[in-house]
Amino acid sequence: MSNKKTVKINGFVFTDEAEAEQAKKEAQGIHYVEERADMHHPETVLEIYTKMVKQELFETAVGYTYLKELQEYLIQNPAINNADILPIYVTHPMLEESLKKKLRISAKHQSDEKKKQGKADGYRKKYEITLFISVILAISIIGMFIIASTSDNPTILNYENKLIDKYAEWEQELDEREAALNEREQMVEEP
Repeated sequence: MSNKKTVKINGFVFTDEAEAEQAKKEAQGIHYVEERADMHHPETVLEIYTKMVKQELFETAVGYTYLKELQEYLIQNPAINNADILPIYVTHPMLEESLKKKLRISAKHQSDEKKKQGKADGYRKKYEITLFISVILAISIIGMFIIASTSDNPTILNYENKLIDKYAEWEQELDEREAALNEREQMVEEP
């Protein structure tokens, strides 16, 4: 056995102090019932058994063993209809509490793991979205430069050159018109 303190009650050994204390109370209750009730009448035993089962009075092996003894007595007694004998509802609060505690710890651990995983997934998702947007913006900027360099329309990048070229064309056109006018004037003056 382990180094834990053990308590022996009605042939059962308990290592949990709270459970041992509960077993002592159950043993005292059983002793009280045995002294006070007329356990030689099957109807009385059935009545006591039914109350104990319905009230779920027992939580340890001591109480359950007593209930099982009463149940066996009632089953073997021909004066009692077996359909009237309730099954024993077994609960073990100490074990259930221990299991609940383990489940809470396990659930908390899983929750923490999910939170960590959720954060990692959240950061990964944000990274992917940011990367996607960055690639789209880079492609858009490259596309704008390509359009600007191949387009004949003036843009902020080539606006000055286009404007100078346009004025140069106008100046050349004006010069050509002036030359044409000068030629006409000379032809009109020469006759």
